[in-house]
Amino acid sequence: MAALAEVRRIERQKKYLWPGSIGSAMVRWRSFVHQPNRRLWEYESGGCTEWACCGDPWQAREFLDAVMLAMSRRRSRELRGIVEALDRRY
Repeated sequence: MAALAEVRRIERQKKYLWPGSIGSAMVRWRSFVHQPNRRLWEYESGGCTEWACCGDPWQAREFLDAVMLAMSRRRSRELRGIVEALDRRY
C-alpha cells in the first residue's frame, strides 16, 4: 500500500506521467512479455499508436524504470521484483 501511494505521488509530480499511467504501463509490459510473438514487435509497423489500445511496450518499460528510480529504495524494491520477473520472461 505504501508503494502504491508513492507511485501515485510520483505520477502527480512528473510532467510526463498522468494518474494511472504506471498501472497502465505495468499492464502493457505484462501483456507484451506474455505474447508469443513479442520478439517480432516493431515500432514502425504502422499499427495503432493509441496508448490505451496498443501503446508502445518499450515506453511502458521506460515509465516503470523512471518511477522505480524516483521511488524510495524500500518501496522501489517491491515494484522492481515484479518488473524484473517480467523482464526475465522476455
